[in-house]
Amino acid sequence: MAEKNVGNTNAGNEELVFLANAIKEGRKRRLKMQLALNNLAARRRRVLNLACLVLLLISHRNVTVPRPVHSCRRLKRNSGWWENVCNTYSDARFKKTFRVSRGTFKFILRRIEPFLIRQTVTEEPIPPALRLAICLYRLSRGDYFYTIAEMSGLGVSTISSICQEVCQVLVDHLWNENVSSRMPQTEEEFKQKILDMEEFWQFPCCWTALDGYHIAMKCPPGGLQSCKEYHNFKNFYSIVLMAMVDSHYRFVWGSCGFPGNSHDAVIFRSTDLWTRIQEGLIPVIGKTVGDVTVPPLVVGDSAFPLQTWLMKPYTKAILTPKQRYFNYCLSRARMVTEGAYGQLKGRWRVLLRKSESSQDNVRITTLACMVLHNICIARGDAISKKLDLSLDADGQKRNREEIRKLLQMRNCSSIRDVSLEANKVRNALCEKLWLEKETGKVC
Repeated sequence: MAEKNVGNTNAGNEELVFLANAIKEGRKRRLKMQLALNNLAARRRRVLNLACLVLLLISHRNVTVPRPVHSCRRLKRNSGWWENVCNTYSDARFKKTFRVSRGTFKFILRRIEPFLIRQTVTEEPIPPALRLAICLYRLSRGDYFYTIAEMSGLGVSTISSICQEVCQVLVDHLWNENVSSRMPQTEEEFKQKILDMEEFWQFPCCWTALDGYHIAMKCPPGGLQSCKEYHNFKNFYSIVLMAMVDSHYRFVWGSCGFPGNSHDAVIFRSTDLWTRIQEGLIPVIGKTVGDVTVPPLVVGDSAFPLQTWLMKPYTKAILTPKQRYFNYCLSRARMVTEGAYGQLKGRWRVLLRKSESSQDNVRITTLACMVLHNICIARGDAISKKLDLSLDADGQKRNREEIRKLLQMRNCSSIRDVSLEANKVRNALCEKLWLEKETGKVC
């Protein structure tokens, strides 16, 4: 009897296990069916939404479907800075921020906008206006890339590439129009340059002034050889900008990139302009002074070689009163370079501090600043007296030695004069200027 009860109990347990398994299987099937129904309903909703969108496009053909932007970035870009500048900044604050007026900014943007447009697949492209604004902010303020990146919501490498690309576009497409075009080509243009220089700076037969200055930078790669070549006499690493300036503080020619330890005469003789002048760039016109015909002149300091077309001061240990007065007049004519460099470095502060970029990037940045400098002068976009480094806090002209030290301008050793004809031209000018002083026509 006991064995029969045990058998019945085992059979009952098996039935309970079978029922429990059957209930679990039923639940699983119901869950699968529910998921399938949900997926079907979701697919049906997507199909209906797509059908509604197609019908909407058919009924409104002018409506364009926004292209989805596929981006790999984790955080959305912050465009608030540029939108705030465009919409809320006054004209005075805009110029204070970018060192150019709103009209000049728009003028530059119109000229280079086609070259700043980028076609991207995985990113929404940065607008050309924002690219130009970032570059001008970097050039005018001299801030680090990290600071500008935090302000604009872009990456540090993106800011660096934007600044370099915009500077390269400025040099490639605006250099000839705003700098090279200022170099006179015809006799009439040379005569006009000479008249302007004599009217504003009272030095005869001169059409431009030549000078250079150091652009501080980190030591480029190259070991001890680079340390020797780029370490200048002012005890820092630099490259040299050699430029010509007319009577209106405009750059008419420039060459940048020579090592800071190079002599001015060596740099100038190595340029294409020297070769062009030797081949006859300067026209055969002149002014008769005494028994000497004085051609159109370039004035420079004692570091340059004395030529019939290149005037430099007397460098003797003991000078006569006539020679000292000639040096004074020539020095005053050369002040256009100091004024131009003072405005250039004062407006574009990136040139005022040591750059951490590569040598080629520093060179392109400097040339781009020269282009922007000439554009601002051509458009009458004046620089504030507080920014002009050639002026003191009261708006008065600084002492010349103070200006050259502040602007890190060149002071190379003088070289021996080798041209007898050039000496005759200089002596004739010296006599003319002294005679004008004695007769009351003070230069």
